[in-house]
Amino acid sequence: MSNIIYEYDTLDLLSGSVFQVTWDLGRRCNYDCSYCPVHRHDNFSPHATLEELKKNADFVFKYISLYMKYRNYKEASISFTGGEPTVNPNFIAFIKYLNETYEAKYKDQYVCTFALTSNGAMSEKMADAIVEHMSHITISYHTEADETIKKNVLDRILQIYKKGPEQWCTVSINVMFHAQYFDECKQVCEFLDSNGVTYVPRVIGEELDSRPTFAHKYSDEQLAWMKEYWDRKNKKVNENV
Repeated sequence: MSNIIYEYDTLDLLSGSVFQVTWDLGRRCNYDCSYCPVHRHDNFSPHATLEELKKNADFVFKYISLYMKYRNYKEASISFTGGEPTVNPNFIAFIKYLNETYEAKYKDQYVCTFALTSNGAMSEKMADAIVEHMSHITISYHTEADETIKKNVLDRILQIYKKGPEQWCTVSINVMFHAQYFDECKQVCEFLDSNGVTYVPRVIGEELDSRPTFAHKYSDEQLAWMKEYWDRKNKKVNENV
């Protein structure tokens, strides 16, 4: 029997050849959106300690390194989600450790980037740390929050959008179109447009397996607005082809 180990590339329809790791940092969240099921968020789950995070990071890096020995395309992406990852008081120290460990031990073995999914309700210091240490952040704007918090989210979006290119950090914005706050969502889109920030208006409960409890029903007028938006966007894309 041959002892030859053949190289291979796993199949990922979303990202091509990039080896994807999705890391759920916990249930704790500073929001309580009605359309987010309870198994996805709470306000009481304990935070992972910095030592726990470091230990798991060491394992993930070694795990990726093992796979990369037998892959042709040696690029990986670690994406963090929750809950809300940034509410962990150890998050800044953790992402610094990620970058330092990768640069010191694995940079010559494979390319690895770090991404984050967040609600954007964070401090300026946190936003600066993300821009410095992450390659991409996806921010979802939610309307079921205090006005002060939502203003802070818009400030952080502008901060990251303006500073990101300096550090090679990209940002994606999802405006979660709450049926009862539809006009507010449109105003947010106008604000983002006026600041040159690209975004995607998202309906709530668009997945095929969404339960009615977590899916919104939109009026004909609201659906018409959505259709008009995508018609304009598709027209613009086709004109630029």
